[in-house]
Amino acid sequence: MNPEIIKVYISEYKREFSRINRDEIYKWKAIKHFQEHFDLEAPDLASNIEFSMDEAKNLLASGQYWPKRMLRKNAELAPDRVREMLRILFDEDFDLGERIESFRADFKILNQENFGDDNDYQDHRALLVYLVLMYPERYFLYKFGMFKEFARLVEYPYQPKIGKVDNLGHYLSLCDLVKEYIEKDQELLSMHARRLDDSCYRDIEYHVLTQDFIYAVVRHLKEQSIEVDREPQFSAINFSINDSEDFNLKNTDPSFKGSTVNYIQNDIENKRTGDAGELWVLNYEKAYLINQGKPNLAKKIRHVSKDVGDGLGYDILSYSLDGSEKYIEVKTTKASFYKTFYVTNNELEWSKRNPDQYYLYRLYEFKDSSSQAKLQMIKGDLSSICQIPVSFKVDLESQS
Repeated sequence: MNPEIIKVYISEYKREFSRINRDEIYKWKAIKHFQEHFDLEAPDLASNIEFSMDEAKNLLASGQYWPKRMLRKNAELAPDRVREMLRILFDEDFDLGERIESFRADFKILNQENFGDDNDYQDHRALLVYLVLMYPERYFLYKFGMFKEFARLVEYPYQPKIGKVDNLGHYLSLCDLVKEYIEKDQELLSMHARRLDDSCYRDIEYHVLTQDFIYAVVRHLKEQSIEVDREPQFSAINFSINDSEDFNLKNTDPSFKGSTVNYIQNDIENKRTGDAGELWVLNYEKAYLINQGKPNLAKKIRHVSKDVGDGLGYDILSYSLDGSEKYIEVKTTKASFYKTFYVTNNELEWSKRNPDQYYLYRLYEFKDSSSQAKLQMIKGDLSSICQIPVSFKVDLESQS
């Protein structure tokens, strides 16, 4: 992703703010209305769905697109089944992709029972609308065409494929990266705050604003002439490769000292930096393979932490020049190389099983505004540097 393009479009968005706002303010009103009136346990679920989503307008009803209508009609005939589908969809303790695909599969079965071959319209766009209405501080409104075009315009290194659930992870990650630039523009935030009256959701996390900006770029601003530096974003780089056994560890004994840390904000900042670092490494690997005359291998690189989610033990599937797979885990910091970082059990175990193919890319002194960084690659089994456990998973079984 090219930060300079984002900055130019933000300037254009502010210039056209009043015109764009007249068409899009309904989104904040729709969320506020839903938050005040939706009740999953309502005796008449169908009527509650109709009323609570009434102001969503073309988010859920436009042209030949009728997801709210089919949600309501099926809730009229099988309220308990629809209620349970929504309950699972809204359960944040489970994987997003699994919840979405489970809802779509179960709803398709129900809709066929009730309406035969009629389209149920429960696509990824509709499901993200439901999630945004319920959790506007966590999710972003989604349209496939909007995502595909915006990714192209800002040079985001992922090509969306229609109908693929993988798109959602990449889209949410892209939105988080864009949101960081929006949050730094105090003039835009002031303009945004002034437009929201008591009938609007306050949007203090700027998720709706971020999507509104993305949609505006595609719908209203993409014809603007954008002149920016298009040089590779990782040109200033120092890097080295070491085996994991080459490093000495600090002697870290428990201090048993109390401390007050803003873990919530730290987690937010660390996720943003981590996402930007993964994107940097993805670009770096593709450019390296292309420069080495291996464009076909570059096309095969996958950002697996966004395709299928975290937990595989690595973030990026890349390739060595001989075509063998490289499993890359990315650890990014704005601080020095020696800043503390954490390795999960899955990451450690995958490195043990694949020591010849596993690489930890330590990206440090990372400057997200210019996408400059230093890189050290740590190759092999991470056991030698993972000797200080800081937490343990506890699963208790019932004694009965």
